[in-house]
Amino acid sequence: MRLLTAIALLLQLARPNGPSTESPHRDGPNGLSGWTVRQNYDGDELSTNLSISRRGKVVRTIQGHPFIWKWMFTTDGKRIAYESGPLHYGLISCYLMDIKSGKQLADFDCSRRDSGFPNWVEQLESQPQ
Repeated sequence: MRLLTAIALLLQLARPNGPSTESPHRDGPNGLSGWTVRQNYDGDELSTNLSISRRGKVVRTIQGHPFIWKWMFTTDGKRIAYESGPLHYGLISCYLMDIKSGKQLADFDCSRRDSGFPNWVEQLESQPQ
C-alpha cells in the first residue's frame, strides 16, 4: 500500500506542460470512432483520456489511471477494452467497458506475465501502442 501511495504522490508532481493534442482517429464498427487526448510531459506525449464518438457525436470519455496505453473496440462495437496505468513500475490494468452505459464489465491485472489471460485481454495486448 505504501508503494501505491508513493506512486500517487509522484504522479501528482508530474504536470503537463504545453497544449494537448489528439491522436489520429481510429474507426470502429457501427459508426464508432475513437482517439486519445495527449498531454506533453517534458517532451513526451502521453495519452490521458480516451474519447469515443458515434457518427460524429462524443458518447463516452474515459479518464486514464493516469495514462491510456492501448485500446480497442470489440468486434460487436458494444464494448471497448483499454490498458491504463502509470508511467513507471509496471502496474498496468486492463478494463472492459460497455460503451453505451459506461459500466465497467471487467478488469484484469495486465502486469501479470503468466498464462490465463481472458480473450479480450489477449486481443488488447496484441494491439499496437
